[in-house]
Amino acid sequence: MFAEERQKKILTFIKNKGKASVNELSKFLNVSAVTIRKDLSYLEELGKVIRTHGGAILPDHAKVEWNFLSKIKQMSFEKKEIAKKAYSYIQEDDTIALDSSSTNYYIADLLKQKPINGVTIITNNIYIAEKLIESHYEIILLGGTIRKNSFSIVGPWSIKFLEDLNLDIAFLGTTGISYEKGFMVANFLEAELKKAIIQASEKKFIVTDSSKFFKKSFVSFSSFFEITGIITDKKIPIKFSNFFEKSKIHIDCV
Repeated sequence: MFAEERQKKILTFIKNKGKASVNELSKFLNVSAVTIRKDLSYLEELGKVIRTHGGAILPDHAKVEWNFLSKIKQMSFEKKEIAKKAYSYIQEDDTIALDSSSTNYYIADLLKQKPINGVTIITNNIYIAEKLIESHYEIILLGGTIRKNSFSIVGPWSIKFLEDLNLDIAFLGTTGISYEKGFMVANFLEAELKKAIIQASEKKFIVTDSSKFFKKSFVSFSSFFEITGIITDKKIPIKFSNFFEKSKIHIDCV
């Protein structure tokens, strides 16, 4: 059986059951656990499954918060293209905010590869801060409670600190987008922090791959009209692109 056919069968199996373990898939397809793990890693990179401990599930439950390192691998090509567009908005001497978004990891990567003079970077993500720690930038890591799954820092200390700041530009991720609720995330504390970043920033862009559209998550943090624009990929649903055009909401599809 070719890898492509095997991967299709894996997706069908997971769709029918909602989840699957490596052992289940190994027995079902009569291949080794090593082969199944490789297939699941490949499918995760395409954004078609989420790896879990010992198996995988579908990535369509936006109310569940996934591990930050896993999210980096999902839709990675699209996220890198979105990051390139976001990077183009950053100017010399800007003070920018990168929240705990997996797309922001790729913005940080570009900033490290192609430095911009005088930029100050504020983040609440430990992994993003660590990536930039040896760069020439001034890095401000927000204080508070560490959330292990997301590598983010949240809480009243972070929000209080942001109240005194004036930021030039912010890039924020989202786990769900709907007409009724706007932009959403799976955690209340993350939502409160995003609200504070929006309030502190002159320009604020949502950076998200198109898989987040028509998904609902736990709590809203912004309406469509509170942000400067949206940077996403070309697979955005036509209903949303028409809505944004009609509502005169700026959107970059890369």
